[in-house]
Amino acid sequence: MKLLLFDIDGTLVRVQRAVNRAVVGGVVRRLLEFDGELPEIELHGKTDPQIFLEIAEYLQLERRNAEACLRDLEPVITEEWERYLNQQTVELLPGVVELLERLSRLPNVHLGVLTGNVATGAAAKLRPYQLERFFSVGAFGSDSAIRNHLPPIALRRAATLHQHPFQPDQALIIGDSHRDIECAHANGLRSMAVATGTLSLEQLRQHGPDYAVSNLFDESPIHDFLAQ
Repeated sequence: MKLLLFDIDGTLVRVQRAVNRAVVGGVVRRLLEFDGELPEIELHGKTDPQIFLEIAEYLQLERRNAEACLRDLEPVITEEWERYLNQQTVELLPGVVELLERLSRLPNVHLGVLTGNVATGAAAKLRPYQLERFFSVGAFGSDSAIRNHLPPIALRRAATLHQHPFQPDQALIIGDSHRDIECAHANGLRSMAVATGTLSLEQLRQHGPDYAVSNLFDESPIHDFLAQ
């Protein structure tokens, strides 16, 4: 039995840059009461709480006060996403639906998400193209601000749901960021890098993924993993 864990942003879908900035600005305005110019913070592969805490640090807010605000992050950021997300602002990336449909029909293969988004924010990003129907389990930024903590959470949830203990080498993380590769390596999972985000195929390969592809039309590494 195998578990395939997909990142969302840059792997399954791409949200318009202007929408990302509008949502971050709305969250900061509502939770930190700051309406000024925000720094250019790299979002790629980071968890929502991590991004929020980095902005709070930039604004010189005491960490304990920022961490207190984290309790309200999930409902607030989800409300902001739901204001903007639709098929006009969210791009479905190449090969995604075709791949998920084929994988979902395979016996002994289970699909999940592993993402820095909070859980309800992840659902909001999957909803414009009804991608949530493919996934039975997940681990999210609302589980931990530290991405490397998420794979064990996903494995435990999958084991409970499917009544099967998944070992790390039975799971493959599929994502577009070097942070997807790093969190797989840190926990003994396999990794497949997809160059549909901000990093090129060569840049991703420098981080040592088990597999690397240009987009999800190239399914061969996944089938290689499933055959092992």
